This record gives sequence, structure tokens and C-alpha cells, in this order.
Amino acid sequence: MTAKSDNEATPWPFPNPRVSGVREHFQRVKFFHDLAGKCSDPAGKFRLLLAGVYSARAMAELIFEASDKGDLNRTRDELKMHLCKQISWYDLIEKIRIHDFHRFGLVPPDPRFKVTRQGGPVKLRARKGSAVYQLLPSGTKKLTTGNSDIQEQRPLLSSDGLFFDDVTRQYVSLDQILHDFVVIGIDVVKEFEKGFSKTSPSI
Repeated sequence: MTAKSDNEATPWPFPNPRVSGVREHFQRVKFFHDLAGKCSDPAGKFRLLLAGVYSARAMAELIFEASDKGDLNRTRDELKMHLCKQISWYDLIEKIRIHDFHRFGLVPPDPRFKVTRQGGPVKLRARKGSAVYQLLPSGTKKLTTGNSDIQEQRPLLSSDGLFFDDVTRQYVSLDQILHDFVVIGIDVVKEFEKGFSKTSPSI
């Protein structure tokens, strides 16, 4: 006789590690989002929501890893294209995770100030012309003349705790990102389980 946990895709005591891992991170997204909703401290709420973004990104990374190991019948690039269409704010989630973990770290907004900032390298090269890079309320604006060019490396534009999404051209809160992710996340989990190879996962 076997028992099945709500967080496991296969019967205990032998859950599939990749599937159960994706399920666990989805539970963490919901957990941190719920906690943030009950938090009265703005800085504490920001930190809880950011923790939820980490698990949202982790779900995608575990799915990609399964593909790289041959446990899915889709390549990493195919899966990324699919998830970009399926998950709202997919690219923004990835950039937030990169900037917080690898670049300068994200801190809660200070209510005493109004701050707009952009992180991430931007290279302007003027060649027989000019290269102009502007930060505007509607996002970034790039102007080049001649043979000049502008090279960006996943820049992240933020304003008072809101983050600019390049796809929709709007600022969005961490709360909205996680709210929308919770709505679609269970479908991501179910689709991952359905497409998972029947063979044992590669390590």
C-alpha cells in the first residue's frame, strides 16, 4: 500500500526527484506570496516576494535541466520559447533573479525617496555618429546615428520597487508577478509531469 503526498507526483517513498522538486518550488512561490500578503512591513513584504521570485525561476531551471539530461522530448530552446508564452513576466523573472544574485542585489525601496535606476552593463559605441541611451517613464529609449551601436546585457530598470517589463512596456510589482505566476504555475507543473520521461531521471 502506498501513500501520495500533495507535493509529490509519484507514490511515496520513491518520488521522482525532478518532478517533486518543481512541485516544491511551486509550493514555495505560493507560500512566500501568501506570507507577503499578511506582512505589514513594506521591506519585509518586498523580501518575501523576492524569495518567491527565486522559486519561480528555479522551476524553469529544473525543467531545463531535465531537458538537458534527455528526460523530456523538447530541447532547452524549445522549452524556453514555450515558457515565455505560457508564463506571464517570464523574461522579467529571469532578469530580477540575475540582477539580485549575480550583479548588485535588490533592496527594498526607501519610502523617503523616489528612485529610478537601471542595473546591468550598457555599452555605447559612437562610430561616425552618436549613441544616446535615455531612461524615460515609458522605459528606455535608444538612438544611434552613423555606424554607432548600443549593446545591453539584460539591463533591469526599476522605480520605487516596481520593475519594467520590456514585453508589455510597463512597470510591474513583485506582488503582481507572483500573483500571475500562481495562477498559471500549476499548469506548468502538470505539463512537466505529463511530458516527463517514463524512465528514471538522469543525474
